[in-house]
Amino acid sequence: MTKYWPNRQSINLNIAVANLFVQTYQRFSCKLLNKTPINLPIDILDNYIRKELFIDILIELEILIIDIIELNLDIKNIKILNHKILYDIINKAIKNFVHKLKYQNNYNLINHKSSYNKLLFNEHKLLIQNLLIYLIFGANAIDKKTFQFYRLKTPFNHVKLLLENAIIQISNIVIFNLLDNFPSIETISEFLIINNLCNYNNASIRSISHFRNNLVSYNWANRYIYYPQNIYCCRYKIWLLSSKGIFYKYIYINRSHEYLKLSKIQLCLILYLELQDFIIPKINSLIIILGKFIVYISIEIIGKGFRLCFKNIIQKINQN
Repeated sequence: MTKYWPNRQSINLNIAVANLFVQTYQRFSCKLLNKTPINLPIDILDNYIRKELFIDILIELEILIIDIIELNLDIKNIKILNHKILYDIINKAIKNFVHKLKYQNNYNLINHKSSYNKLLFNEHKLLIQNLLIYLIFGANAIDKKTFQFYRLKTPFNHVKLLLENAIIQISNIVIFNLLDNFPSIETISEFLIINNLCNYNNASIRSISHFRNNLVSYNWANRYIYYPQNIYCCRYKIWLLSSKGIFYKYIYINRSHEYLKLSKIQLCLILYLELQDFIIPKINSLIIILGKFIVYISIEIIGKGFRLCFKNIIQKINQN
């Protein structure tokens, strides 16, 4: 039986939020390994450190919800402050993480010039705004054009996935910005080893160099290929926890308003997708027709060739 998220502020909503946080905390006891081919910044961490980071961010989200309720912010305020809310929670998560380390680097909190950071903050509404509205005001407060299902019948698991996605995404940006402050791979390796953040095999210069290159290449592909493609297809990639590890899936979400924020290069990709959708089916049809024509001609030529051969053979036999 499908369990639905409460529609409005009530004791039922408070109980649902409490249950959601307890269930999410319990899921951290499962395997937290990345089971996808996509490299994530948190992949560099040991499983125990990753779990501690997830717990810290879950606690920060819980504190954030309490603060918003105490400040009596309405939905309009949350939408206006959402970018700053995400920025603050990431900064707090970085400070809390660094505070526990033996070796603390002199770091800047968030590098605003980084394309990785820009891309994540471009999706700040999808990442945390809808989640906060669900947790504080209930499903009825969500814009009815945002998701494909009837908002008063919002599945509990839908909100659960949004929370898990926020925890994983914020964890990624915390680790990315932490490592991005080091000037070289050697200093990153030293930092990881001194603080026991990963096993020694993953802390080698070679493995870190490979890890960093994979992050850079995927970030480039994500920025110019997957991100505009997701906007074009009205979908959003969310990361989720399972008993086997970390996976991702796509959910439908209205992203038509994001077209105006795309660069010329990204818009060119969308144009390419449009042309691809228009041209490729016609090319496939043309290839099929040409293939049938070639097969037909080949059969006719071969058939006539065999008939002529048999006719000549029969004539020679009759002559003899």
